[in-house]
Amino acid sequence: MKKLFILGSTRGLGKEILKLAINEDFEISCLVRDPQKVQKNKNLKIFKGDATNINDLRNSLGDSDYIISSLNVMRKNIFPWSKITNSKNTVSDSIKNIIKISNERKIYRIISVSAIGVGESINEIPYWFKLLINKSNIKFPYIDHLRQEEELKNSKLDWTILRPAALVNFGRFYEVLESYNNNPKVNLFINRKSLAKYILKILDSKAHYGKIFSISKK
Repeated sequence: MKKLFILGSTRGLGKEILKLAINEDFEISCLVRDPQKVQKNKNLKIFKGDATNINDLRNSLGDSDYIISSLNVMRKNIFPWSKITNSKNTVSDSIKNIIKISNERKIYRIISVSAIGVGESINEIPYWFKLLINKSNIKFPYIDHLRQEEELKNSKLDWTILRPAALVNFGRFYEVLESYNNNPKVNLFINRKSLAKYILKILDSKAHYGKIFSISKK
């Protein structure tokens, strides 16, 4: 049974990834700040801590075969100007720790979830959203996602970086669309459960090693 380590499993996309992975052939570990937010399961080890703390990460990562990170710089609520509730370097500091420990333990495969609009994909989002990013606290996750992308690109890991369109909760499972430099054109949204299913599907896909692309509903 392959060993899967998940970061960001208490909410949003990470929660969907964990929900699906539990029903597949994995031994799963997750590192969370509040273990009460994760339902116990015989195939799941829950560790309390923070991925920005390298010792917490060392104690929980073990000898995993795969790492999935859906960490983010969080706001108090969906209001664009609401207060940031964790470190503005959460994603990049965590990925630095992951890279260091992964190199020590020879754990190579990682999928990290970024966001459409990061880096050159800024050209794939409408002008009003670019303006909103620049003028609100939404900019902080984007700044940090770019930092973590650069860290991964300069690492020796077998990384894949996904830049999803707007994440939603509605709709059935469906096929997803991979877009490179907006080709084919990115659609407006993707639901979390379809993206979660896709992420688990490409864990062993060498064709996706070293790739950064946007992803949306097909």
